[in-house]
Amino acid sequence: MNGPVIEHLYVHIPFCPRVCPYCNFFVQPADRRLSAPLVDALITQHRWWRDHSDLRPRTLYLGGGTPSALDTRSLERLMRALLEQVEPEEVTLEVNPTTVSLEKALLLRDLGVNRISLGAQSFQAEELRTLGRQHTPERITATYELLRHAGFRNINIDLIFGTPGGSEQHWAQTLQHTLALRPEHISAYCLTYEEDTPFFERVASGQWAHPDPEREARLFRQAQQVLTAAGYGQYEVSNYARPGYHCRHNSAYWRGQDYLGLGPGAVSTLSGWRWKNIPHVEIYTATWSHASPLTTLQSVTLAPGLALAGSVVDLEALDAQTLRRERLMLGIRTAEGIACERDLTPLLARLADVGLIQIDRQRAYPTLEGFLQADAIAQELFQAVDACIQKDI
Repeated sequence: MNGPVIEHLYVHIPFCPRVCPYCNFFVQPADRRLSAPLVDALITQHRWWRDHSDLRPRTLYLGGGTPSALDTRSLERLMRALLEQVEPEEVTLEVNPTTVSLEKALLLRDLGVNRISLGAQSFQAEELRTLGRQHTPERITATYELLRHAGFRNINIDLIFGTPGGSEQHWAQTLQHTLALRPEHISAYCLTYEEDTPFFERVASGQWAHPDPEREARLFRQAQQVLTAAGYGQYEVSNYARPGYHCRHNSAYWRGQDYLGLGPGAVSTLSGWRWKNIPHVEIYTATWSHASPLTTLQSVTLAPGLALAGSVVDLEALDAQTLRRERLMLGIRTAEGIACERDLTPLLARLADVGLIQIDRQRAYPTLEGFLQADAIAQELFQAVDACIQKDI
């Protein structure tokens, strides 16, 4: 088979029951009129890549947006196409508590989905309202139990801390509610205020106070202490799992491995190139739905064995230094750490002396405090890399 080997596949479904005021992903309110055309386009793009690459995914991740916002018929068509003649080790689908029924859950399990990521965010009713979520704490529990009843044995619960008006007590209660459900995986993210979102505008206008880094650090450490004590290993800054249940798809990102993104707004990194599918449902749909037969699509050869077709934006060639920076930035955020490269030895020794990393067998791993300061460590690594480059010029 010609073309690059693709072992990790991401599919972006941009529809949500309601767009959350803190979200800066490419999403839009769910529209059933667009669902069938979008699925047609996704299937066509998938077939094009299957014909132009060695597509044999070990992991498949459907995110968004809210993939479970698709109607049952659309989901069935899409999953059957994506999993035709392949059996990935891990197939994850993101679920909103208001968009899944027992019928849909049973179908997804039968179609091959073996991992669910449940967007709970909080077990505090007031925090959920602030975050713009439609569900209640009770609905989270009911949906989780429904998923268990449907046979899912690998469930992640997504949480957010640092919500305006929240407290350490509220966060402790959310963590305890989560642990009571006994999920295999827990993601705990600090709320961020991204540009072009209503939350950012509220802070910029003075309606809300600026985030307090000390408060966020306390909440971060609180999650660390509670979740690790309960047997969840922190394998990435914001991710905790029982043994054997880390997310293989996300781990591939963090290791700097190649991946293909399908759908409007989805990003791909392959063979030293990175690009994004145009973040516009109608344009994306028109581009791929009109490709019949598939050879009518105009393609561009980026490198030997790598052709690219469709409406894409932000096409970028990744040089060795960019890839190295990303490998360091992502690696230092994980329990796997980074290799102790020779030109980084003085910096790594100093970071070890102050307790931010530990060094063992030529690898540097973040400590619990190092996880908290991962971004600052990455900046120091970047500066050290840049200094080496300047020295060699």
